[in-house]
Amino acid sequence: MNTLLIQAIKKAGQIRTKLKLDMFEPANIFDICADLGVSVRFIDVSMEGMYVNQENAAIPTILLSSLRPMPRRVFTCAHELGHHIFGHGSKIDGLTEEGASANIYDNDEYLVDAFAGAFLMPIAGVEAEFSKRNLEPKNASPIQFYIISSIFGTGYSTLITHCRVNRLINELKATSLLKQTPAKLLQQIIGTVWEKSHFKIIDNQTQLSVIDLEVGNYLFLPEDVNTEGKHLRKIRKTDFGNLFIAEHPGITRAITIATGYFIRIQNAGYTGLAEYRHLENNIE
Repeated sequence: MNTLLIQAIKKAGQIRTKLKLDMFEPANIFDICADLGVSVRFIDVSMEGMYVNQENAAIPTILLSSLRPMPRRVFTCAHELGHHIFGHGSKIDGLTEEGASANIYDNDEYLVDAFAGAFLMPIAGVEAEFSKRNLEPKNASPIQFYIISSIFGTGYSTLITHCRVNRLINELKATSLLKQTPAKLLQQIIGTVWEKSHFKIIDNQTQLSVIDLEVGNYLFLPEDVNTEGKHLRKIRKTDFGNLFIAEHPGITRAITIATGYFIRIQNAGYTGLAEYRHLENNIE
């Protein structure tokens, strides 16, 4: 394991400890930035992300493109937070889907990519999620990998790359998994081609306090889950639970006898400060 990777993993652990997060629980990166005094703003610009920390600025700011899929924004935000944590100064980044910079991939970019992966997907947490489902990463199916990526809020291919880099799976397994795409997996589950949209699969083993979506996203929930309000509309029953679509922004709850979680939905293409992204429209 190289020095920069060790440095990134150690720093991710330190930040988690500072925020009283253990190495097993998923972390909502937008909430984390607020806790660390970093502002996050979504903008309608075709880019990935930018970290801005000028001397005359009241607060360090991360700018994220609202045009990118939700999981990509999550990783980009963690990447930009890494620039803040390591004191790199203002940065403009064009990330690939797996995280690597599309421009100059220097030591700083490698360091913050590694930090983002370690912070969002601690290996202990990833292994624990597979274990509680009686799975091993080397034998898990693409849909099972997708469920784990849903828990940590990252992209399917990002999780696969992270597992490969950290030797939970080998190159052959990673290549096999990457032959699938989220769109193909969704088609396998519902048996037909639907409008391309991000989706999350939440199963009975999932323990989350908050699920973040945007209008137009799909959400699979276990059959014993009851949802409140009109933010989510049930579409149909599937082998992976009841399928819902997020129709209205705002905050709602999904509950069972044993547990419950908040579902926060933002408008598609929302621009503005992250803390206001869930403000509701009028629901008739």
